[in-house]
Amino acid sequence: MGNSFVSEGDAKGVGVGRQKTIGSTIRCSGVGLHTGQEVTMTMRPSGPNTGIVFRRVDLPHTPVVEARPENIMDVHYATTLGKAGVEVKTVEHLLAALAGLGIDNLIVEVSGPEIPVMDGSAAPFVDLLLQAGIWRHYVPKTYIRVTRPLEIEMGSRSIQILPSKRFRIQYSMCFDHPCFREQSIEFQVSRRNFIREIAPSRTYGFLRDVESLWRRGLALGGSLENAVVIGEQGALNDLRFKDELIRHKVLDLIGDLYLLGRPLQGTVVAKGAGHLLHTALVKEIQRHLESDQASRCVVTAPASVRFPVPASPKPLGSPAL
Repeated sequence: MGNSFVSEGDAKGVGVGRQKTIGSTIRCSGVGLHTGQEVTMTMRPSGPNTGIVFRRVDLPHTPVVEARPENIMDVHYATTLGKAGVEVKTVEHLLAALAGLGIDNLIVEVSGPEIPVMDGSAAPFVDLLLQAGIWRHYVPKTYIRVTRPLEIEMGSRSIQILPSKRFRIQYSMCFDHPCFREQSIEFQVSRRNFIREIAPSRTYGFLRDVESLWRRGLALGGSLENAVVIGEQGALNDLRFKDELIRHKVLDLIGDLYLLGRPLQGTVVAKGAGHLLHTALVKEIQRHLESDQASRCVVTAPASVRFPVPASPKPLGSPAL
């Protein structure tokens, strides 16, 4: 499979070691960003090769929804997973925290349809998980190594992944606001960098869009306590980083990519992307993995996938809310 786009392997030589879970059960409560509903979330340790599994404890028989590419259901303003009519909304911030800390296996019980937004970032989840302690299984972690370029385009927006020895992200976006023009950032994603430089960045939204979002049943739980709100003159609350908006796009990307269930070894370059392109890349990587496993087919040239531009696309720099 030397010419395949992606391959799977154990962790030998790439420094990611053994699979991990948490050492004790931990819980938190808060409001859902979009539903506005109060929800309690309980995170429990899980055995090796379980992956990340969500349980809706508010529903009969506590149905489960696994964090897998095939369960991606909706990506408008957040990433929603669904299975057999059961949904779990806004999973990306929690998944980013799990990816940043290298946690492979976890049971996540929620008492409603959405993960609590907390302060709009991944930092509260990181703190909770560290409080619970991180335990290693005696089972090797597997990773996805990118061996050839793969690009997805949608009009002027694009996302691609390139071979590299480490997991790196380059992200750029032009925000439709005079105070937040074009921002770009590059990270080599490590546990340290994630905790200090990415996890604290909050979701954001533009004040001009709030009433429109409410009419569509979105951002019903959003507030200055859990989002950066941007008015005509700039942010209405203090920024944690001068480029907090683009850092939060990186956070969202890390969370969406973790739907693959394993760490990536490759460089992701995103231009004006968002959940739609993030998850399109996830599905394309998964498709190549399944194709390689099923047929051992050999691919001899880089791939480029073009998607039609939606009839009413969101403008570049649309809110993460």
